[in-house]
Amino acid sequence: MDLRLIAFLLFVTAFLFCIAAFATFYWKRSRARAKVEWKHLIARLTFLDRDSIQQVALDHIDDFGGVRDDEGARLLDSSDVWHLIGGMPGLVALERNCEVLIELACYLQRWYPEAMMAAEQLRNDAREIQWHVGRLKDAVIPGKMESEFADYARPAIAGYYLMTRRVLALYEAADFMALAELQRTI
Repeated sequence: MDLRLIAFLLFVTAFLFCIAAFATFYWKRSRARAKVEWKHLIARLTFLDRDSIQQVALDHIDDFGGVRDDEGARLLDSSDVWHLIGGMPGLVALERNCEVLIELACYLQRWYPEAMMAAEQLRNDAREIQWHVGRLKDAVIPGKMESEFADYARPAIAGYYLMTRRVLALYEAADFMALAELQRTI
């Protein structure tokens, strides 16, 4: 048998194996998410001071989510934001909560199919927040945190604030029975 044919067959076999492995992984993950119960999702949310998040977010964005450029914008300096959010541990908790917010939207899809588009938007928002928090994690190492913090923490916090508002609005639109519990938790 030709050596090139054997190499080609090995390549095709490896490629098909990789596709099967990825498909199995994502199928199992989706099945596991489908079995998640409400109380487990709520329990995974880390407490973040809602008032502090709102204060920082509304210092950066307006009520509609647009970046503020008026006189009252960005009155909080970096040290105030650092203190209000709880420093780097607070930002890491915020990043983890983003994943739970996405799962909350996916959970609602079982009964409210319109949640699918909202879940996709939340995934995009979470990626942006992860990018901002990642920049801050990278800035800790060389000691550039002070200069980088204002540029990356504010958009991350504002994005999280908007994500929480979207999830609450989604659950309210679906008239979900545990909306009050979710409002208390987020």
